[in-house]
Amino acid sequence: MALLQLEEIYNLINSDTPDWVNKARKDEKKLQVHINGIGTVEYLTQIEGIENEKQFALRKKTATSNKFVFENLLRPVDKCFSASGGSRFVRTKTDSSKELLLSKIEKFHGGYGLKKWIQEIQSGKYYSSPNGVVFFEWNETETYPTFKDIAFIKNYQRNGRNLEWIVFEGVKRTDEIGKEKPGEYFRVVDSFADYLFYKLDKNITLVEEETYFNPFQYVPAFTNSNILDSTLTYNVSPVASVIDLADHYLRTTSVKNIYEFLHGYPIFWAYVEPCRACDGTGLYNGETCHVCNGDRHTFRKDVTDVIKLKTPTSNDEPKLAPDIAGYIQPDLETWKEQRIELEWIYNLMNYSVWGTIQERAENETATGAFIDVQPVNDRLNKFSDAFEQTEKLIIDIIGKYYLLTNYDSCSVNYGRRFLVEPPDKVWQKYQEAKAKGAPKEVLNYMLIQYYQSEFKDDAESLAVAQKAVLIEPFIHKSDEEIDKLPITQEDKAKKYYFNEWWKSLKRDDIIMKTPEQLNAMFDTYILTKKIQNDDARQETPGVQGDGMEVR
Repeated sequence: MALLQLEEIYNLINSDTPDWVNKARKDEKKLQVHINGIGTVEYLTQIEGIENEKQFALRKKTATSNKFVFENLLRPVDKCFSASGGSRFVRTKTDSSKELLLSKIEKFHGGYGLKKWIQEIQSGKYYSSPNGVVFFEWNETETYPTFKDIAFIKNYQRNGRNLEWIVFEGVKRTDEIGKEKPGEYFRVVDSFADYLFYKLDKNITLVEEETYFNPFQYVPAFTNSNILDSTLTYNVSPVASVIDLADHYLRTTSVKNIYEFLHGYPIFWAYVEPCRACDGTGLYNGETCHVCNGDRHTFRKDVTDVIKLKTPTSNDEPKLAPDIAGYIQPDLETWKEQRIELEWIYNLMNYSVWGTIQERAENETATGAFIDVQPVNDRLNKFSDAFEQTEKLIIDIIGKYYLLTNYDSCSVNYGRRFLVEPPDKVWQKYQEAKAKGAPKEVLNYMLIQYYQSEFKDDAESLAVAQKAVLIEPFIHKSDEEIDKLPITQEDKAKKYYFNEWWKSLKRDDIIMKTPEQLNAMFDTYILTKKIQNDDARQETPGVQGDGMEVR
């Protein structure tokens, strides 16, 4: 916690904007262009020596932003928020304090719960505004998060992701008639107060009526990103390594768009004939011909039009038809090469971010699977670390504001079963492991992974499937394989009757009961079946033998 002296504040206000802030602002303009599509047209530059002003203007007019590229590139990060497992614990001195804190977290801001807010709102700032900050404003009754962009921050001193102090610039005021006042206002926040200073020329004065005691007694803010650049002077985006490639992708796309518009359409050609209305004079009844508009020939296609050809009188005369009209087909190879180039650039970006690339999907609606899952999981762990830290920082700020000394601490752990692979890939691995005789524990784990992937958006079906894995006898064996095993008839019967019993249960019963309770119910079901079979054998003459009759 830092307490600034007035002399230090004056020096901060009077000093030039630090180099690291200028660099951060420049980098974040690029990030906004590529990730959010903001300022794409203005960002494009003329290709010197290749395109003229008109061509450049047309390229800007037809440009497509890279927003969709980064939407796809960062889609795997959603796995950090859907991964199974994870926990959140808050420690307070009283139960009522804990209930109050949890209510603030569950209804955090803008209708979101805290974790959903991080996924839907803050994560975007993590990518595109790494040096901006999440800053908690406050009033007499509540505190709430806001985002402060680096464009309006003159300087701050970080301690990890926390801040010791921060200076905002660009704070404007207007007079009674709405006219902007001269000079500039600076907001300065340290551990003691939230100050407002007014600077006119070289004079700096404190605006006392808009200076407040800081109830947090520290700066209630933290940086959007947890990643430092190589010089350890400012933060960077997790996709910083691919921004140069994104420049290349944007330029290639804009050039391809030009080719599509200028050369992507077949050109119709035909020999012209004199206008039938004016006989090729351009005039009709002394006025401009209403059919050809004075061009003296018509070139409008109509299904009733007939082009009349002179019948050749000798073999020496050329035969025009069907070469009197046709289409000039544009060069498609250039177009194809441009698309290949874009795919190559995207794969490079994918590899840079995730350490692998995706296989081409079998159909256009399917999502390609990553060739190597391990580096993807490693990188997702880093994303989860950042989001865990963000959630903890927010809970600490909220807890200390609302509970004061009744708040102790919190711990946040995100689930790490990311399920990057699609269900068919997980099922294939399970089948291969089963064929190779993998241990039951391994097969159970892989089968549960399959169900987690298959039912990632259906919590009830997932719960039912996971319990079946724990309860079904010989789950990794088929009925044919069970027939050949040296086990008792009762054990075989459990395998044969399991599906019949499982389908007879209500879904709510399966979800609400523990595996132990379900096992007891299954034992009762099997016992009932055994009694029924024994009674059937006694009623049928000539049937002998011990044990359950299962066929």
